[in-house]
Amino acid sequence: MKAEIVPGDSLRTLRAIKGYYECPKDASGKRIGPLVGYAGTYEDENGVKKQKVGEVYCNFAKADNYPWILEHYARDLDIGHLFYGAIQAFCGAPLGGYSFAAILGLVYGVPVIKAEKKVTALATESSREETDLVFARDSVEPGVRYAIVEDVCNNFSTTEKLVPLIQAGGGNVWRIICLLNRSMDVDGSYMTKGGLSIPVTELVRIKMKDYCQDDPYVKDDIEAGNVVWKPKDKWDALEKAMSEAA
Repeated sequence: MKAEIVPGDSLRTLRAIKGYYECPKDASGKRIGPLVGYAGTYEDENGVKKQKVGEVYCNFAKADNYPWILEHYARDLDIGHLFYGAIQAFCGAPLGGYSFAAILGLVYGVPVIKAEKKVTALATESSREETDLVFARDSVEPGVRYAIVEDVCNNFSTTEKLVPLIQAGGGNVWRIICLLNRSMDVDGSYMTKGGLSIPVTELVRIKMKDYCQDDPYVKDDIEAGNVVWKPKDKWDALEKAMSEAA
């Protein structure tokens, strides 16, 4: 069955492809649906690594499976005016920005390059794999003004790596484009550690706060087991909670 687009509502479209959940609440603000587990982790007071939780699940990676939805999102961004003396090419950030950058290039008729991850240190029992960004198959054109494309922007760590990489090739970073800006702090523009202010254009802006499991705001739900730790695998439970609350 072909996934349907909900005109004018990017999040309902995402929900239709099992990519968006918002914890329902009653009139008093009490949760009547589960929390969800996030990818972010922390160490508790005993040094035990734990998963953070939140009330919103937003997985724009699901749209990669539906090119016509990505095209709809690209047109909904309405960034045509940015190409007059501004953006000349897109740079897809790994891996989430690849598909959307390709669709943007198709819609607006400009070139696309992709940065790639290169493993610099293998994972061990006590540390995660370390990677850096490189241009392998593609290269930066000197003097070209690039827009970095990501699916989700949160702490902008990928941007911090990509900006000097593009600059080292003689290119200029003109804008950051993403499907979702979930940062608690970045609105309108991002200031790099090097002092460069880069405008940010997003399809959806949601400040998605995450919580440690002992935070008073979520502690009772954690203790009651009112959490879906792997939203991708338990979508039916999330959809049921939203539908019953509607």
